[in-house]
Amino acid sequence: MSANPPHRLTVEPRSVSMRSTVRLGGRERGVTLIESLIALLVLSIALLGVGALQLMTQRDEIEARWRSAAVAMSGNLIEQLRTDRVASEGIGIRDGAPVGCSGPNQWLCDLITVWLSSLGDQLPHAAAQLKILKLDGDLLKADLSIAWRRLPDDDVQVTCRPQDADFSVAADGGCLRLETIL
Repeated sequence: MSANPPHRLTVEPRSVSMRSTVRLGGRERGVTLIESLIALLVLSIALLGVGALQLMTQRDEIEARWRSAAVAMSGNLIEQLRTDRVASEGIGIRDGAPVGCSGPNQWLCDLITVWLSSLGDQLPHAAAQLKILKLDGDLLKADLSIAWRRLPDDDVQVTCRPQDADFSVAADGGCLRLETIL
């Protein structure tokens, strides 16, 4: 037997040339500066839209809270007037103060004064008007209007009219009108 040496497998490293990794005119890998700026611009526009939507939602929530407070306050006053219909006759609110007050119904006028103060605490730049009219027989009709504004306004129109758009008497405000039989 001849002594042949065992075959050894040898692996020679391949030579890597720079030409094989960089191809001129081929697709480059990675993100360029222009692509990054465009992506940042698109993201900024989207975030501005989300911010504007959040501000509108917050404003609508505040206005809904004010309208809810006006409904609760008006119901509270009407229920107080119903407790004593005789004392309620002839009472009203004009120019931010109770009118038609006399000895027997002074307690109701004091209650209206406290109610007006609470109305000013609940609603911004609020004004109220109340008229109680005697109808046929023993029926009394109460007509209560409450108006409020986000910003102060010297020309306060308290009467809510159906022809006013959405019963709103001013931009950035609201108006509530309640008519009921006492």
